[in-house]
Amino acid sequence: MRLNNKNSFFLGYLFVMLIFWIGIQVSHITDLKINLMWGVGITCIPTFAAIFGLIIAMRWGGLKSSVGRALIFLSLGTAFWAIGNWIWTYYNFFLNNEIPYPSLADVGYVLAVPLWALGVLSLSKATGAQFTLKRIGGRIFLVILPIIVGIFSYYFLFVVARGSLFDWQEGTLKIIFDLAYPIGDWIILTLALLIWGLSLKYLGGRYKWPVLIVLLGFVVMFAADFSFSYMTTVGTYYNGSYADLLFVLAMFLFGFGISSFDVLE
Repeated sequence: MRLNNKNSFFLGYLFVMLIFWIGIQVSHITDLKINLMWGVGITCIPTFAAIFGLIIAMRWGGLKSSVGRALIFLSLGTAFWAIGNWIWTYYNFFLNNEIPYPSLADVGYVLAVPLWALGVLSLSKATGAQFTLKRIGGRIFLVILPIIVGIFSYYFLFVVARGSLFDWQEGTLKIIFDLAYPIGDWIILTLALLIWGLSLKYLGGRYKWPVLIVLLGFVVMFAADFSFSYMTTVGTYYNGSYADLLFVLAMFLFGFGISSFDVLE
């Protein structure tokens, strides 16, 4: 896969954020302004990814093509996630709330899920996944994979985080979001893995890796949301934590993967 200018931008941005994150870990800073600035740094990645993605989608014909539709929905989902994080930043700087969860920011995060799901479904048409579903092996894969992902999700929710998540003393709204995030991630992760498994033999050429990178982004997002919900519940979350690093990696993968579809670079 040949790197373009947008790919190079995201690689450089990731390098800076990694240095930033290492500095926070080494200094053990958890509640200073520099932690809040880290949050701003996270927000810029999906913002650029969404802008670049919408521009690239138009070059693919927008809604007229499967790839164009996939990029539009993926970019809009990423844009809503960015909006949620900008609201999170507003809470940090202007309302002096360093961990606004649950809050209005979560509305942006949650709205990103159906848009991402539509993007992944559109991507399936561009990768030939529907052809594999016509075979018995593909149909079996369609049934088994969601069960496997569901078991994995259940393990983390009710075994690893048992007694921590879904504590009614934390409030109904928090429980709703604690459920909404893993369920939404379960749906998208299942779709992403299905597309990867069903379209593997059809993936090839220049856009094989962009597709795989975007799908990998959803795997990392799955881990990030679980980590965030768990850490906020047990009281170990702070801006610049390990969960935040996973969010950075997920947003980087979205931006890098989407930018790799640019037909003019």
